Amino acid sequence: MRILQRRGSARMVALIAFSTMGVAASGAELIRLDGARRDAAGIRTMAVEAPAGGAAPGMPAQVTIPAPQLRAISAPLAGLVDAVHVASSQQVRRGQLLVRLTSPGLADVQHTYLQASAQHQLAAAALERDERLHAEGIIALARLEAARSRQQEVAADLAERTQALRAAGMSAQAIAALRAGRAVGSAIDLVAPIDGVVLEQTAIPGQRVEAAAVLMRIARLDPLWLEIQVPVERLGGIAPGAEVRVPASGAGGRVIALGRSVAAPTQTVTVRAELREGAARLRPGQLVEAVIDAPPGRGTWQVPAAALARSGARTVVYVETADGFVAQPVQVLQERGATALIGAPFKGGERIAVGGVAALKAMQAGIGGAR
Repeated sequence: MRILQRRGSARMVALIAFSTMGVAASGAELIRLDGARRDAAGIRTMAVEAPAGGAAPGMPAQVTIPAPQLRAISAPLAGLVDAVHVASSQQVRRGQLLVRLTSPGLADVQHTYLQASAQHQLAAAALERDERLHAEGIIALARLEAARSRQQEVAADLAERTQALRAAGMSAQAIAALRAGRAVGSAIDLVAPIDGVVLEQTAIPGQRVEAAAVLMRIARLDPLWLEIQVPVERLGGIAPGAEVRVPASGAGGRVIALGRSVAAPTQTVTVRAELREGAARLRPGQLVEAVIDAPPGRGTWQVPAAALARSGARTVVYVETADGFVAQPVQVLQERGATALIGAPFKGGERIAVGGVAALKAMQAGIGGAR
């Protein structure tokens, strides 16, 4: 029995040595192999396939609020919080009263506005008079130009004072009432600038606040963003427009941006998606698992990981030909368990070795005989 085993081993070594002879004239690394030798080496093949999507499943992600949908409600002037009309997590409508303040500083802003308004009326009347006198030849052009310059100056000052009133929280109706001579008091009503939800309420009735102090934050929660942490090696095939799903909640959307920097500790890139379906079932700050259904790129193929043969930084697959196998260099885009995505100049339908790859690698290296 031992003699038979030695003869079998010797026959296998001779087979490998003989099969590695010959290199194609084109420079391709051809391994000549007939059917019997192939069976002896345990080589199996399959046709390469284009990936069926889902190029990057199982990614950790966090739900965030799109920046354009966030608003901070701040105190325009120092004052006292009189009343808070909404609470945290409450839905609000645009224009709804949120907080009422009392501010002595509002009287000063109103006073300077009324002064600017009076100066504007005087300058407008003076310009009208000088235009009439100049038309009658009574005054020189220089005096008319001076009146025009004065009117433009006070008009700019009035516009500035009007803007200060708006920044202090006064509506256009309240400003018009003030200009008409009606007192509007020292109360400042802060209203919701958008439809949304109160995320945070810091204002308390009776509290004294400084100018620019944040009293409330509100946001519109549909759509939401998803910040997905994608390993660098999995970025292949992911591009803006790729579909994104959150299987646990049924939410879905599309990729809108890919990060340009890599997080050093985790070697991941942030991919941002916008969720327009099922966003109401998610909460800002929630940690979820996302699936990116990236369409395969041109020249991208899905193969068993066992088909890859590596030598240093070089990776090849062995393509079947009429004379044997050719080592085809490929670029590994990503690996997912037993499968891998590669970039290679295939047309589709080529057959590659998925079994006996180690034997083919040994033959290519000339182990057991010359190449």
